[in-house]
Amino acid sequence: MSRVNLDHVRSFLEVIRRGSLSEAARAVGVSQPAVSNQIKGLERGLGMELLIRGERGVVSLTAAGEVFLAFAEQVVAAHEEMLQRVDHLKEEVSGALVIAASTTPGEFVLPQLLSDFKARYPQVEARVTIADTRDVVEKVLAHECDIGFIGAPIKRPRLTLTPLIKDEIVLAVYPDHPFAGQEAIRLEELQGQRLILREEGSGTRRSLEQLLAERAEKLPADNVVLVLGSTHAIIEAIQARLGIGFVSAFAVSRLQASGQLGTVPIKGLSLTRDLFVAYEESQLSTRLRQEFLAFAQEWAHSLAGGGLQSRGKVI
Repeated sequence: MSRVNLDHVRSFLEVIRRGSLSEAARAVGVSQPAVSNQIKGLERGLGMELLIRGERGVVSLTAAGEVFLAFAEQVVAAHEEMLQRVDHLKEEVSGALVIAASTTPGEFVLPQLLSDFKARYPQVEARVTIADTRDVVEKVLAHECDIGFIGAPIKRPRLTLTPLIKDEIVLAVYPDHPFAGQEAIRLEELQGQRLILREEGSGTRRSLEQLLAERAEKLPADNVVLVLGSTHAIIEAIQARLGIGFVSAFAVSRLQASGQLGTVPIKGLSLTRDLFVAYEESQLSTRLRQEFLAFAQEWAHSLAGGGLQSRGKVI
């Protein structure tokens, strides 16, 4: 079978839509003999007749024509979509990208993500504001940023949340703490321990309390000695032996590998959570925001075999 000419396929579809060769010729701006020759060319290439010619140029489909019609419509539609996507890529991706992020994604995920994004689109200028999860959501809904990254789900009208990366909340301890080196501890062993937590508006705190509540558990409130506003502050406090605390696995992987901090699992308790991209659908009207969201999702999936996998799990 010879190659099929897309222009001839379009003429064939136009004949079917219009119901006659002459009407199709007028629609595509060529002569009727030209359209007729195009259809005959298709038929020669396929080795079968596609149309039954009737009086006054009115046509109907043969059995082969019915089969060809279905595929012809798909081929032309796919070709048009391809052209649109290629044209879309010709547009330069540039401009300012304003991002709001809670601590864990903002400090431990976004730096590498934005570095890789700028390597592909060097004309983009990214600005990141770090806030707690609630404030990030408010900034998204107030259109004070283009897109947000948060560590706990919050349901709000108009807000769309897309899971990006799996993270694990771990109990971090200083190297000579009694828990260091243990395979696991029981939750009740936290009684009497000096606990350091994030503030209540943080995604880490929300996720921790929600995951515990799902198992009808909670932390011993009387043991909380410090409530701090950033993951870095908690890590520094733990390293200063002021207590132990729950933080993202992304935040402590390097310190754990170098022996500066340890982590210990809690028996029967999984503290895995999602990190989310937060946005309003109306905010994705620009090429830059569309490309960044698509890139972030592809980037996260590509990490399954390396990169951040040691610090968190990719969906």
